[in-house]
Amino acid sequence: MNRIVKYLAAISLLLLHCTSVWAVGHNEFANLYPDCEDNEPSKIYEPNEWPRDLRTPLFPNGGDIEFLRYIYDQLGKDYPDVVDSTVAATDDQPEKVYRAKGVVMVHITVDRCGKAVNPVVMESVNEAYDKAALKLMENLPLFKPGALNGVRVKVGMLVPVKFSRSHLPTKYEWDSGGDGWSGGDDSSDSGSDDSGSSDDWGSGWGDPW
Repeated sequence: MNRIVKYLAAISLLLLHCTSVWAVGHNEFANLYPDCEDNEPSKIYEPNEWPRDLRTPLFPNGGDIEFLRYIYDQLGKDYPDVVDSTVAATDDQPEKVYRAKGVVMVHITVDRCGKAVNPVVMESVNEAYDKAALKLMENLPLFKPGALNGVRVKVGMLVPVKFSRSHLPTKYEWDSGGDGWSGGDDSSDSGSDDSGSSDDWGSGWGDPW
């Protein structure tokens, strides 16, 4: 009986933890530095010069893996329809129109308040995909800022925004009753070491990271 009680208590704690994480979501760091404004010029630590002891910015609720998942989910809500190729219809399948695929590389700077700013396309796929990637980067939730030696710093990051070779919504479906192509389908298969120099950031940037 005691083992059952302990087991149920452990499950309850796990569910409570999961519920709290889901409730926080991508607002995990929204109130970390309230009313923070990073308008002072300072060094930006770019990916090719990250010091060994640099703590890179942390995406809310899961870090890098959650960041990639977030990008995938957001693209699925407003996926650009850029045609790459078409597969002709057959007796069994309607025509399929495939989207272009590729990866847009975007550079962002995560400032000392945790905000992603100044997105710039470094590697382009096409105009529509570039625009979608920039829009996504302009509306990211707040990160936990990067830090070096206990002081918050600005950090440059290269972010891959992947567009997969999925097909566009099927316009017509085959009627197995023999009436040919009919109807429509609104569903979409979108399944698609160097040490840093010390700048004077002011006492306000030395808050515990």
